[in-house]
Amino acid sequence: MEQEEFELSYQELSPACEAILFASGDPIAVDRIAEILNVDVKTVDEVMKKLISEYESNPWGGLLVRKVENSYVMSTKPSMKKVLERMFSPKMHPPLSQASYETLAVIAYNQPVTRAQVESVRGVSSDSIISRLIDRGWIEECGNLDAPGRPALFKTSKQFLMEFGISSVDDLPSMELMSYQTIRDLEESLEKAAGNDDRQITIEGYMEKEETSEIEDIDDGEHN
Repeated sequence: MEQEEFELSYQELSPACEAILFASGDPIAVDRIAEILNVDVKTVDEVMKKLISEYESNPWGGLLVRKVENSYVMSTKPSMKKVLERMFSPKMHPPLSQASYETLAVIAYNQPVTRAQVESVRGVSSDSIISRLIDRGWIEECGNLDAPGRPALFKTSKQFLMEFGISSVDDLPSMELMSYQTIRDLEESLEKAAGNDDRQITIEGYMEKEETSEIEDIDDGEHN
């Protein structure tokens, strides 16, 4: 028995994409959306681009349509963070430590990496921290290194991209302008990116922060 031909008009594609994103909940690959709608990927990207613009420009809505790597997802606006924190406050995760952010940064900027590679950068054991990051949903295993023992490889997850409001790891702040003294600011900088603020840490801002730190160190030395 032949399958019935499925075809939507161009005007019907936008609400269809919206319905798919709402029903999915999780990021859904553009290829899968194209398959469902019986159209090509380029058409899906065009429709999604319009949806993204419509949701972003709607001051009365609390939702966004976002692209995450080669997938699309419906999510809440960053401005709704405090509301959702109140809603989910009993289940909120405790803040991560400085060491956790260091480990997350090492993985994010060097992925995929093994535990040993992370530890070679940090200089200390990172087993428990990597486990916490996996529990948080920010990193995941992505295969094994072709080496003796076949150690597991880790990379950041789609959940990491979603929570920090970026489309891909290419949108991460420039690592050359960051140091482990400021690595805790990674979360704040990415949250600003989610709110359409400038994703890059500027050279001027970075140097000003470093100069201020040096002056404070000198002043402390003189007082001591």
